[in-house]
Amino acid sequence: MKKTLALLVSACLMFSLAGCGAASSSSSASSDSLSSSSESASAPSSTEDTSSDSAPEETPSGGGGKTLVVYYSATGNTEAVAGYIAGALGADTFVLEPTEPYTAEDLRWTDEQSRASREHNDPSLRDVPLTETTPAGWDSYDTVFIGYPIWWGIAAWPVDTFIKANDFTGKTVIPFCTSSSSGLGQSGTLLAEMAGTGDWLEGQRFSSGASELSVTEWVSGLGLAASDSAETASAPNPTDNEDRTSPAVYFTSDISPAGLMAVYEALGWQPTGKVAVKLSTGEPPASNYLAPELIKDLVQSVDGTIVECNTAYGGSRAETAMHRQVAEDHGFTAIAEVDILDADGSMELPTVAGAHFENNLVGAHFANYDSYIILSHFKGHAMAGFGGAIKNISIGLGSSEGKCVIHSGGKSHTSPWGGDQTAFTESMAEAGKAVSDYLGEGERIVYINVLNNISIDCDCNGHPAAPDIHDIGIVASLNPVAADQACIDLAFATEGSDSLQQRVESLDGLHTLEHAEAIGLGSRAYELVNLDG
Repeated sequence: MKKTLALLVSACLMFSLAGCGAASSSSSASSDSLSSSSESASAPSSTEDTSSDSAPEETPSGGGGKTLVVYYSATGNTEAVAGYIAGALGADTFVLEPTEPYTAEDLRWTDEQSRASREHNDPSLRDVPLTETTPAGWDSYDTVFIGYPIWWGIAAWPVDTFIKANDFTGKTVIPFCTSSSSGLGQSGTLLAEMAGTGDWLEGQRFSSGASELSVTEWVSGLGLAASDSAETASAPNPTDNEDRTSPAVYFTSDISPAGLMAVYEALGWQPTGKVAVKLSTGEPPASNYLAPELIKDLVQSVDGTIVECNTAYGGSRAETAMHRQVAEDHGFTAIAEVDILDADGSMELPTVAGAHFENNLVGAHFANYDSYIILSHFKGHAMAGFGGAIKNISIGLGSSEGKCVIHSGGKSHTSPWGGDQTAFTESMAEAGKAVSDYLGEGERIVYINVLNNISIDCDCNGHPAAPDIHDIGIVASLNPVAADQACIDLAFATEGSDSLQQRVESLDGLHTLEHAEAIGLGSRAYELVNLDG
């Protein structure tokens, strides 16, 4: 029987991320963001300290009294953490809801004219009315947690309205925040000064999509007893649905031919017919493509053909003859047959869930194969933020023309440049869904991501930045969204990930996962199954 997610994430971090501090991995079903998938509007140049996220050494004086978890959540991350806290303590929850909710456009911090940007630039606009400011039975609570995303280094200002409206005298107040890059900073201190009353503790910052384990461990360290009441003051606890089955993501820290075979075999999937193994052949002269020695046993065990498509940006793989030469130079032709799928042009796959284009253009040879193993090197990407399974089945399987369509959000068949970023990330998800739908609605395709040599740059870059993150392991799943989310969580929890997190956030990279989940390509919630023992 599969172990629970919390136990497995803990095991993975123990076995594969030793020496990386207190960072945590997680499963995430939703994302809070200001133009990114974290609840953080911090500019990329933020100088806030992100390394000191430890829990306060103080212990709340109360014990056994009622506990309330108050939170504002833009699109889900803070709500998830609040739910974990409430579940651990049997606490009530109270949601701060602006009377005029923030839309995705309102929260786009890169747009100077967005609502959040205007409010940031003009503090007089930050008085945000709430549907309710004081929970029922406020005076009966001894301990109050207050959660919020970090916006430009401070607490999201919808929280200010709640703080100003209530008296915290006699209450222990514990702030917590969510952010993909910024730390807690002075946000808790500023709220305490604003309140003027209450015994305010230091608080804690959690990464975007923080795991239940990381939250409950912090709560346990606070020394709080379970609350006298477990009624909910407002919204339901997001962790209540314990019966929901999340897709499995298999993990090993063994980056070797044997480790690769182990995660593949754990899937329990059998290919049918002719098998294609999609990977990146790597741009010369120095990209971090997966070594043929690593993948040889897997490819040959399924009698697979290595498949790729030509690039749309020039380089050494823009034309079929040159691309075949690169595949030979990089050792791929020595282990298997190599097929450049768009050597004879494109074929169309309908994008049933598509909002940006009607047909996804893949290589014309795509239909020659019955089953696909998507073998991806997880890393950063200069345009998508990161590259994993979804990028590999969208841009990776796109013909040269199809790549232009995806990059431009359906606007161009000849140029990959100058498209809208949101349209681009959503187009990747839609193209990936078209591929999955074509392959028996996902029945004839599986996904393996290798987390090694993790640079902020893609394997399409022949001169990538040096890897900042040490080798982590290999994940495999029948679900591409879960596989990529697990990689994000594992990578972000690892020492040296700051530059990758900044790249992903600055390019709104996790919106690809958000949109992929929304259109039914897969689930961001997952169960991480550690195969290391």
